[in-house]
Amino acid sequence: MSKTKIRNEKTKSILVRLQGGLVASCQPVDDGPMDRPEFVAAMAMAAVAGGAVGLRIEGIDNLLAVRPVVDVPIVGIVKSDSEDTPVRITVTKEDARALAKAGADIIAYDATTRPRQDAPAQVLATILSVGAVAMADCSTLEDAKRACDAGAEILGSTLSGYTDETENGAAGPDYDLISKLSTLDRFVMAEGRINTPSQAKRAMEIGADAVTVGTALTRLELVTKGFVHSIAGAKSEQVPTGYAIDLGGTKTAVARIENGKVVERVQRQTNGTSTMADHIDLMDQLLSEIGFKRGCKLGAAVTGRVDSAGYWHAVNVETMSGSNAVPLKRLLSARFGPTQLLNDAAAATNAEHKLGSGRGVDDFAYITVSTGVAGGSVLDGKLQTSPDGLAGHFGFSSSRSSDEICGSGRVGTVESIASGKAIANRAAKAGHSGLDARQIAERARQGEEWADEIMDISACSIADLAGDLRSILGIQRVAIGGSVGLSEGYIDRIRKHIATFPPLFAVEIMPAVLGTDAPLLGAIIAEAKC
Repeated sequence: MSKTKIRNEKTKSILVRLQGGLVASCQPVDDGPMDRPEFVAAMAMAAVAGGAVGLRIEGIDNLLAVRPVVDVPIVGIVKSDSEDTPVRITVTKEDARALAKAGADIIAYDATTRPRQDAPAQVLATILSVGAVAMADCSTLEDAKRACDAGAEILGSTLSGYTDETENGAAGPDYDLISKLSTLDRFVMAEGRINTPSQAKRAMEIGADAVTVGTALTRLELVTKGFVHSIAGAKSEQVPTGYAIDLGGTKTAVARIENGKVVERVQRQTNGTSTMADHIDLMDQLLSEIGFKRGCKLGAAVTGRVDSAGYWHAVNVETMSGSNAVPLKRLLSARFGPTQLLNDAAAATNAEHKLGSGRGVDDFAYITVSTGVAGGSVLDGKLQTSPDGLAGHFGFSSSRSSDEICGSGRVGTVESIASGKAIANRAAKAGHSGLDARQIAERARQGEEWADEIMDISACSIADLAGDLRSILGIQRVAIGGSVGLSEGYIDRIRKHIATFPPLFAVEIMPAVLGTDAPLLGAIIAEAKC
């Protein structure tokens, strides 16, 4: 409170009660079934019972119904519609007087410069003259500065996104404006498109003194509609239909997918030294074999980095060296029609989360242990990406078990000790040349000590990686995939090592269930981003 200029003890008392709390905006949908004063009063009482420290109430009749049944501070407004002005909130001096008479402790007004009957400075002066606390609903920092100079005691981010100047901004809360308002010498009310607890928390963390939430609490029709759309979207998202490409380091596969199932699939060995034009020619040949026609829904998953502009970059040059920095999304779209593009491990993560072993978990990771080591993470239900496409390349993180150089150029990585290629290299150094990871895993199952040690070091590195993901990202479950990861006994080895961790880091380990279909399915799931 020390930053706020306080006019009198009454104002101080009101702001102290609001400090650090939630203000519930009880404003039903206009002319909806809840738009009656007795229902608004019930909403208000329920919000206070839930812990709201204040209320925002629209309309004199609603305010008269609410005031006798609650004892928390009330922000009062009057909304009006006029062809003469876009301003709707407490447009006139008479509105301010009526709100004060009805019991509003705080009166909010439109602090923008948009023309209206009574100038904002006149409305503000009236609010102060009737003994109420003045709250300026702002759209920009300039609005707030003018309101400060005129005597407003609360600054709200309420109108950001609702004026011509700001309507093209972000769809969510205007955190930038909230942060800027916090630099001024006034009480800051974060308000406008705050619909989740995490958004409210962030607003407080960046400087708000209190947070107002409306639609998510009291507009039942809109909240219901949001759930309905999400459920419908989830249904279509989880039963993808179309065609998909998986360009990997060892194979190129294409598939026809119907209702979330791969119904036809063909593949060929990948030549890592081929040009991208050669790769696309092979994709075209394979797609034609399963009936693809230009313009059908198509997704592509590819090993390596895929940046936000749709450029493909090789990361491990030992796996794919024939092309780099290629505008792959554009090339695929030119050949096949609109094509969704993302990294193969990210696609597999997407599929496992929505269709496989990650279902029901909001914070999930997928690790594929195959020729290389890669993966992806889902936080709060959303696949995590980065503009440069590096997110999810878990294999290039450090491992305490390795001092080998990795194909990425780093030394001592998980991939350099745990991948199928690394397993074969270690076997060769131990005098067992010519064996691949599958054969070495079989030797370990037969009890050959040298093979058992190599496989165990690989699994230990993956266990450490899973523990790191738990520690850094709060991951709840990790799915293990890939030819090495799903080989007999490998996940048991990982679990054995995780059992030695302190309980806080003992993340749940599950086998990936979609197998080699995962990148194909994930490539066409709606809303996946590269």
